[in-house]
Amino acid sequence: MTESEEMYLVTATLLKERGLEEPLPVSRLAEALSIQPVSAHQMIRRLEDAGWVTFAPYKGVTLTPEGETLALRVLRHRRLWEVFLVDQLQMLPDVAADLACKLEHVLPDDVAERLSRHLGNPQQNPQGKVIPSPQAQALPRSERVLIQLKAGEQSRVSRIQEDEATRSFLTGEGICAGSPVTMLAVGSQGAILVECEGRTVHLSERAAQAVLVFP
Repeated sequence: MTESEEMYLVTATLLKERGLEEPLPVSRLAEALSIQPVSAHQMIRRLEDAGWVTFAPYKGVTLTPEGETLALRVLRHRRLWEVFLVDQLQMLPDVAADLACKLEHVLPDDVAERLSRHLGNPQQNPQGKVIPSPQAQALPRSERVLIQLKAGEQSRVSRIQEDEATRSFLTGEGICAGSPVTMLAVGSQGAILVECEGRTVHLSERAAQAVLVFP
């Protein structure tokens, strides 16, 4: 399997981790990978032929059990590297994440487990995201994405998952771990209006996807 093929599978898994349901729209995969939808369609056909995904026209992509197992294995490698780079080399989390994205493809499984033991078998990466188990079990769905709340529904922020700029923006709006939030309205383009700490906050779809709340 090529590095590009692995990236497609990992990206699909990350979209699921953020709360998107399968089948995943090809447009969302293309957006996450910063490529054109036509290129995404071509790769998806290759992955389907290899048995890593299934594709339903006008619906999207679903990982096969084999595809999800492979994606979780690569994601485990990435997040172990992130822990190592931050804890052992004192790199900034965002810088470590970029480098780990390259290193994940060249780490043999046996070396990954030695690295895990060296690090004390961590359960989360520096951003608080779950490190998949060596058995490549599906990531837990104990959290919901903020955008999944219905109008009038209340919850509390569990954590923020995104780049530092997005986290800083959300924190500036009063949205951080532990903050109570109430969904006020969901727009047709995915933007939302929420109430947080007595303030009314307008969030884009991307910002809303970065906020995880307790179920």
